[in-house]
Order: sequence, then structure tokens, then C-alpha cells
Amino acid sequence: MTMSTFDTDYFMVKAGKPKEATSVVASINRRPQRGVDLQLTYLSLYRRRRPLTFADMTGQDHITRTLSNALLSDRLAHAYLFSGPRGTGKTTTAKILARAMNCITYPTAEPCGKCTPCLNIAAGVSIDVVEMDAASNRGIDEIRELRERSRFASGESRFKVYIIDEAHMLTPEACNAFLKTLEEPPKNVIFILATTEPTRLPATIVSRCQRFDFHLLTTAQISSRLDQILKEEGWQAEDEAVELIARLSEGSLRDALGILEQCASYGEDLISDEHVRIVTGSTRAETVAALVKAAFDNDLDCGLQIIHEVIYSGRDLTLLMRDLTYLFSRFLLNQPTNGRNDKIFSGLEELLASVSQNLNRSLLLDAIELLHQAAGELRHAHFPQYLLEISFIRLLRVLHGRLQPASGLHLEPVISKMERAEPVLPTISLAAVVSGDERETRPEAVTPLPVEKVSAENVELPTNVQGGTETVPDDPANVDRFLGLRAAWPDLLEEIKKRRRTTAAWLEPASIADCRGHTVKLLYAPEYDIHRLRIMEDQHRKLLEAVLTDFFNREMQVRAETGHQTAPAPKREEKPTPKQADSYPAAESGTVPVKDKKNSPPVSTPAAPTAQKGIGAEDARKIFGGKIIEH
Repeated sequence: MTMSTFDTDYFMVKAGKPKEATSVVASINRRPQRGVDLQLTYLSLYRRRRPLTFADMTGQDHITRTLSNALLSDRLAHAYLFSGPRGTGKTTTAKILARAMNCITYPTAEPCGKCTPCLNIAAGVSIDVVEMDAASNRGIDEIRELRERSRFASGESRFKVYIIDEAHMLTPEACNAFLKTLEEPPKNVIFILATTEPTRLPATIVSRCQRFDFHLLTTAQISSRLDQILKEEGWQAEDEAVELIARLSEGSLRDALGILEQCASYGEDLISDEHVRIVTGSTRAETVAALVKAAFDNDLDCGLQIIHEVIYSGRDLTLLMRDLTYLFSRFLLNQPTNGRNDKIFSGLEELLASVSQNLNRSLLLDAIELLHQAAGELRHAHFPQYLLEISFIRLLRVLHGRLQPASGLHLEPVISKMERAEPVLPTISLAAVVSGDERETRPEAVTPLPVEKVSAENVELPTNVQGGTETVPDDPANVDRFLGLRAAWPDLLEEIKKRRRTTAAWLEPASIADCRGHTVKLLYAPEYDIHRLRIMEDQHRKLLEAVLTDFFNREMQVRAETGHQTAPAPKREEKPTPKQADSYPAAESGTVPVKDKKNSPPVSTPAAPTAQKGIGAEDARKIFGGKIIEH
């Protein structure tokens, strides 16, 4: 054992309390057989500034208050489970709890820190407080040894405490062997389990413990603690540097102290935000501002050049994406930058103020979603430069190019877009159809057809399959919904792809077969039957129904069938051929020249009233009283 384990002794010497440190050394000298090296060595910042009482802890008030009241009222549980992210105080709380329950002033809400049990436990030399690393001692043999040792009475303390760190690393066999001892431990034996992944522990273990969940610390809490430590250490740091360290630590106070200690060793008397960025690899605020400005100015060359400089200067690209996402979220919230929480972006106040007032909220939502997706892909990218360049191009497209569809799609905008298109249908002469004339329709013969309502009369309907027969929606309302859904289907696929890529993949081969009432029917070719089965699974079907419900603004259901997809009807603006004679509509007005197959001269007769469907040769014979001569 070396003196590196005596965190409290070093803290007392630094705090100007040599008497307390001397008492610890004296207690160690009474055990010469342990071979303790009394030479003080350098301890990391987070070890020598570890809180010694519940009052010194940062955050976790819901835990410290509960444990203090339990200590004061002498209602201690026989097993505790401390769970939460790294650096939030699990091990520190366990040590404070062990000191308080063995303090000579017990029952008490806080350990006195002066008695022999408190000093020995803080120094790590107490034989009654055993700290065990389950990651290294995870087998059934170690648990059996712990169970045998727990049967012996405590030596100099009131309780024998076992602190099992990283408890989720215990094997299933070790957990099973530990169950009975954990449920009914020997008298005056208390177990404290600490873990970052409580879900990996068996439910039988969790149910036998009093569970306390530690939360991530806020930026304000970490900043306050860092200011306090800076005063105790006699270091100087800018407020922007403290705020940046607090944000980079991601709620872990131990990570924040590690970054602060690195920056203090950088060699400068004053820790600035630039020092923090150099140590952590974070991109400079001016560079981030220039990249954002290039995005809003639609300057592709400048943006790619900045990305190239960031990559080859060795900056952390993950932190760059976090900074960009944070900045765009400030744009979305439209928050000023004169507060303490935004000092990490000092120098960007003018940019934030000028941009936040002129941005569309929908565009910002799409931009933030794009940045978040790019940050996730960056973790597994083999060529991060290409990924960042493509992400920047996509960002420019979101901000300045084609708008991405929002999640709340409705039918009315789609129909309005179709109405503005004003589809044009050509006027075909019946003589040309009967004779098989291959002349192209003259441009002057093409007249626009006014569209007042999207319906089967003026918009081409594809041929669908339903129940083995070819049908199209008949009710006008169903026709409107069908056409709107057909037009918006690519956008709907993009929206589904944003939510779940696998669902969009199973939908790719599908076509819209029918849309009646509250039901949308999908059609798959026989070779895609596996896609049909997958899309009808709950997770995929419910997502599709949710998107369709948003689109139609009404509850929708989805059905999927397998059938042969027939080719769609020929477009009306195509060149007429004899085989398509029965699929073209008649002219609205004018004369209809009729010519038989023997090239008889055309006869001009008044045109029939506008028909509601295509007129073939047989229909023309009945209308004009002619006959077809077989040759």
C-alpha cells in the first residue's frame, strides 16, 4: 500500500489541518506490518477535492437528503443500489455513508470527520469498509469469499460495509450465489452496490436493494463547483473557459475536473476558453461562426474550405457537430446571448442576433435534424471529410434549396399544387385514329383544359388491381384522396425514412392500389411478398398509419395485398396510335372527319357533345349512323 490511497490526509495537509493528518499517520504507525509508505504523492484533482460530507456534494439533493434523514433516524437499509452516469457521485456517496454510519456521533446526518473511524475510512485503511471492484472480481469464487468474510464480526467499527463498484459486471452465477446473502445479510453488515448500467443487473438483485438514481449535473452546478475549486487551488480562469468546461463534461463532474486539471497544466497563469479548446480539440468560436455564416450565405466554396481546415488542424469533429447543433438550437429558440449560459460562444452575439430574426422555424427544424443525423453517422465514418462535406451540401439544400416536407402533411396543399399545374390534354381527330395516321398532334390543336377539381374526368388515373379485377376509385372524395396520396407518396416515403429507415425500405416496392374511406390499400408484386409481410408487422404498420393519419387529418388504416401490377394507362399527351383508339376522348367542339379503311373522302359532320369517357370506332359508328366495311 502506498500513500496515494490517503486522499483525506493529503487534503488535510493542503487545507492547513496537519493535526488531523498526523492522527491518521499515527493510526497507521500502529500497524507496521502493513508496510505503509508515508511519503505523500501527487493526487489527481478529483481525488483530493472529493467531498467529505453530504453538504459538500454538488447536486443529487434528492439522494443526500434521504440518506441524511435515514442516518439521523437510525433507519438504515441492509443493501443499497447506487445507479447513474459516470462522475455523478456514486462512490463518493457510498464512502460518506460508510463514514457516517460508523461515526462515534451516530445517529447523525453527517460524519464528524474527526473521530478515528471517520479518518480511517476516509484514508482507506479501515478493515471494516471493503471496496471491491466487480469488474476484476466478477466470478462465483470471489462472491463465495465475500460471503464467508461477511460472517465475521466487525473490528473497530459499528458496521461492516462492502462497497461493490461496477456491480453489473458480476456473472449470472455470481449474482445467484450472492442472492441469499444480499437478502438476509449477517447482523451489522451493509452492502452498497454502484453501477452505471442497472438494466444489466438481474431483477432479483435490484429488488433486494434500496435503489437511488443519480442524475447528470447541470452546467450551472458544474460551473459553480469549478469556481469553488479554482479559489481553493489558487488558479485563475475566465468565465467563458469555465462555462465551456462545464458544457464539454456532459454532466460529469469528474470529467470537468479532469479537463480543468489539464488546462491548469498547460502552462498559463490564466485559463482561457482558447486553452480549453486546444486541450480538448474543440473548434474555435470564430471558425464555427464562419462556417455558420457560409451556410446562411449559401457559400459552398467557403464552407468546404473551412471544413478542410478544421479536419487537418486536428480538431475533434464530434465536438464541431455538437457546437453546430447547439448554435442552430439557439437560432430556433431565438434566445439572446448576453446571459451566462451563452458565454461559451463569446464573439458570436452579432451573428446570433442578426440571423435569429430572419429564419424560418421549419427550416431550422430540418437543419437541426440533419446535423444530428450527421453527428451519428460520423462515429462510424471511415472518411469523415467526405461525410462533413456532403452534410454541408445537404444543409445548404435545406436552407436554400428544395424544402423538406414537415411531419404534419395534409391533403389540401397537395391538391392546390396539382391545380396550379394545369394539366393539358390534346384534342385528337377521330379520322386520324380510325385511319391509323401517324401524324403528330399539331400544337395549335392542343388547348388547355381548365381544372376546377381534381377528378377522374380530367386527370389520368392509373390502372390498379383489387380483388383480381382492375378498378379505380369511383367516389369523387375517394378519387381526390387517391390522387393526392399518389402525388405525395414520394414525400411520405421521405418522412417515413426519417423516422425509421427499415420501414421505408419495406415500402419501396409498394404501389397505391386503392384509397377508400379510412383504408389505404398497398399492392406488392408476387416476388415482393416478404416486403408485404414485413410492412404489416405492428412496428412498421403503425408508423405508416401514423404518417397517413397526419397526411389525411383523419384516422387511417393500411392493408397490403399481393398481385400483378399492370402497366398504367398511356398518357394523353402521347402520340396517338391505332391500337389506342378506344382510349382517347373526343374533341370538345368543331367537326369530326370520318374516314373508312378504303380511304374514302372525309365527311364533315357536327361533332357530338363532349363525352365523359373515350370514344372508340364502334361508338363513332353508332353516333353517325355509319358502318364498318370488312376487307
